[in-house]
Amino acid sequence: MNKLEIQNAPNRNDRDIFDRMKAREPIRLGDPEYPKVWEVVSRTIRLSAALNTSAGVDQIRERLSQIIGTQLEESTTVFTPFYTNFGGFI
Repeated sequence: MNKLEIQNAPNRNDRDIFDRMKAREPIRLGDPEYPKVWEVVSRTIRLSAALNTSAGVDQIRERLSQIIGTQLEESTTVFTPFYTNFGGFI
């Protein structure tokens, strides 16, 4: 890299950890934003447990919608058990 490229290179710390994950950049456990990831993982674990004990397809769809952050269409059918480690980018 020449000096101009180095000056214009994006600083990873200026970008949100989730944007960096979507860009498939390596994320270190020591990253100052890593606690954000654990918050999402913990939430997803709780929601996955609830999803897997759901009583019907509508309830499963609603809980999966909460995991992925967007409403699923009524035509979507998911059968349990369902597993994911993060869920936000499904």
